[in-house]
Amino acid sequence: MATTTFPERTDAASTATAGKDYLIHVNKGRSDLEPDWLLVGGQRTGNLNRKADELDASHKTSGGWACHLPGLRSWSIDLESVVLLNDEGAHYLEAAFNAGRQVHLKFEYPDKSYYTGWGSITEFSLNTQHDDVATISGTISGDGPLSELQRDEKEDSGDTTGGEITGTETGGDTGGSDTTSTDPENPSGGTDNTDPDTTDGQEDNP
Repeated sequence: MATTTFPERTDAASTATAGKDYLIHVNKGRSDLEPDWLLVGGQRTGNLNRKADELDASHKTSGGWACHLPGLRSWSIDLESVVLLNDEGAHYLEAAFNAGRQVHLKFEYPDKSYYTGWGSITEFSLNTQHDDVATISGTISGDGPLSELQRDEKEDSGDTTGGEITGTETGGDTGGSDTTSTDPENPSGGTDNTDPDTTDGQEDNP
């Protein structure tokens, strides 16, 4: 089956991305060292908020200008998703909220790079308006820092052929000579180096 190869845009700075391609996953594994990522289904919004407390460093000799310094930093995620009754990701978040347990989550970019972090579910609301679909809205408040932006090693170890299919030529040149022979006297395909005169001489000698 033929494969279509598309060019990649080199002017990446002007390439916008769609918000629908940013996704939130929760880790349902036993450890954050070997995560088992589970996609939260029905996502509509997943806003990653990062801020720092504002410290007032103004003083009498600051020339009449206010001075501010960044204080403690924090992050949170505001999540809204459509209620899908059999969605495992939403059930996991609800179970964590009811049990008062923190969750380990992944905030994924469209290019599959992502942040990870631990957080507490501080809001988990079910919205059921009469003229709209039922939705879940909640807030996950971070505990500690987000990780550095990283990429999944499994994604990076994929096929590097650029999307083109390359077949295996079974009858092509392999860099050497073809040793297959159809000679019934020499089926091995090799060269017969036996001197016929020497052979005859050996047969005549009693």
